[in-house]
Amino acid sequence: MLKDVLDMLGKLLVWWVVAFLFFGLLIMQCSKEAEANVTITDVIDAIEEVESNRDPYAINAKENALGCLQIRPIMIADYNRITGENLPHDVAYNRSMAYIIASTIFNHYMKGIDKPNAKHLAFIWNGGGSAWRRVDSPKSDSKQRNLEVYWKKVKSHL
Repeated sequence: MLKDVLDMLGKLLVWWVVAFLFFGLLIMQCSKEAEANVTITDVIDAIEEVESNRDPYAINAKENALGCLQIRPIMIADYNRITGENLPHDVAYNRSMAYIIASTIFNHYMKGIDKPNAKHLAFIWNGGGSAWRRVDSPKSDSKQRNLEVYWKKVKSHL
């Protein structure tokens, strides 16, 4: 009788392990498909969560970063260069304008990327326009480590 119970428990354990592994593979596949379907707006939403916890009036005095996306003066300068506009830095407090600025910057730099993904966009936002190159050609330096940490934060909100 004890042998029968142990046999049954052994079979249940094997089925449980098989089901667990199958479920794990299914989750990994779904997350890969979900990441492939991420839009620029999804990434901007995730960045907004990381940068300011969705606070449109957030300020980082150390970096002179403003608004929900923590837009720094260099980002406004980049946007103005790309568009030919002359927006002031304080426009970053306007959430709609912050999204337009981010989208414009992303679309500009994505032109140089064969298959852009969310990680490319996060790297651009955190590391500057050419940081997307580090996605496919990582370097062993502190900037790369910082970009990877930032990417993990953004990815957790996608």
